[in-house]
Amino acid sequence: MRENQGVTLFTLCTVLAATFAIHVKTPPIIETERKQNATLQCSFETTTTDRNSANIQWKKIRPSQEEVISHYFDALPITTGESYNGRVAFVGNVNANDATITISKLTMEDNGTYQCELTIPMDRKGNTFSNVDLLILVAPSKPECAIVGTAEFGQDIQLTCSSKEGSPVPAYTWETFTPQNQLRQLPPTAVREGGLLTLKNISADTTGFYICTATNKISKDFCNITLTVMPNFTSQKGGYWI
Repeated sequence: MRENQGVTLFTLCTVLAATFAIHVKTPPIIETERKQNATLQCSFETTTTDRNSANIQWKKIRPSQEEVISHYFDALPITTGESYNGRVAFVGNVNANDATITISKLTMEDNGTYQCELTIPMDRKGNTFSNVDLLILVAPSKPECAIVGTAEFGQDIQLTCSSKEGSPVPAYTWETFTPQNQLRQLPPTAVREGGLLTLKNISADTTGFYICTATNKISKDFCNITLTVMPNFTSQKGGYWI
């Protein structure tokens, strides 16, 4: 009998501990395009009905720490961080267990990790905060292509391709066409590293058009290079230029 009472008491304590504990939840990541508005969702669970002294605080914790917005439910003024003045608003409802905010006119500087934290004096246990990553989406800017090296027979050269903007960071792909505009395979000795294409021991067969495409989940753009490989006129042997 006493054993059963002990089990019952342990179970009751466990239930009470679980019941009187805050649990804050956010999605793991939110993606929004630059210049648009982002809704950072945050919900929570608590059994206390006294929300008058609740405090909801949002802050940016990575890459640097900064206050975003603080909301005291007992009618104290809402405060916002300097970078978010006029751009952030509390749109949640504490009575509905909602601590959601919106940030408008997003810039690349808004990229980072945000933390939603809830403080209720009558309910201090449990998971009082949750983090969400905000990713600002930006289409790749038109990439810039260039040739590094001397386009002469037997030389190694590099074709470069880079977009100044793009979030997530663009992926780069290369295609090549013959002078007759026929798609062909890259030379077997070619080495691709991001937007860098290395062409080794080039020859007349390397002559043609090279197109680099920068792509991310928003969009893509491209640049092209016309490569003309010339004979090496630095020396002459047997009446032929080599």
